[in-house]
Amino acid sequence: SFISELLYHPKKSNGKVSYLIEDTEQKEIESSDAEINEQSIISPEEIEQLLTKANLPAGEKFVIKNCSACHSFELPIKNKVGPSLATITNRKIASLEGYKYSKALKNIDTNWSFKNLYLFLEKPKSWAPGTKMSYKGISKKDDLINVLKYLSNITKLNES
Repeated sequence: SFISELLYHPKKSNGKVSYLIEDTEQKEIESSDAEINEQSIISPEEIEQLLTKANLPAGEKFVIKNCSACHSFELPIKNKVGPSLATITNRKIASLEGYKYSKALKNIDTNWSFKNLYLFLEKPKSWAPGTKMSYKGISKKDDLINVLKYLSNITKLNES
């Protein structure tokens, strides 16, 4: 037929035998690496400075709306879908008794400093690939700092 003749025996050839297919997976990996590097830019000093301006009631409101379904914040410590955050600040990562942590968090041998909390809450899957936490992260810096202020405050109240 006329159409099949055009497809299989084109009169004009552009000289190309194949077509370029972009490697989108490699671009995603490069993008992910850039996000991790971009994420690590904030210093503990900058976080401390931002915390002085943080809004505690706004942090509490954010936590109640976004975190309380999976985490508890009161004593006695009670784990839910996620571990209790009642005494999270400066606690050793993945150390709370009675909660089954992911290997990703078990393999991190440090404490929940403000910087670690900041980076984890900003992009949990980037900071701890393999974490069980399904939350996508807190994208707004003000919300993130307000949440840190609330977590710090709740830890102090629960430890006193």
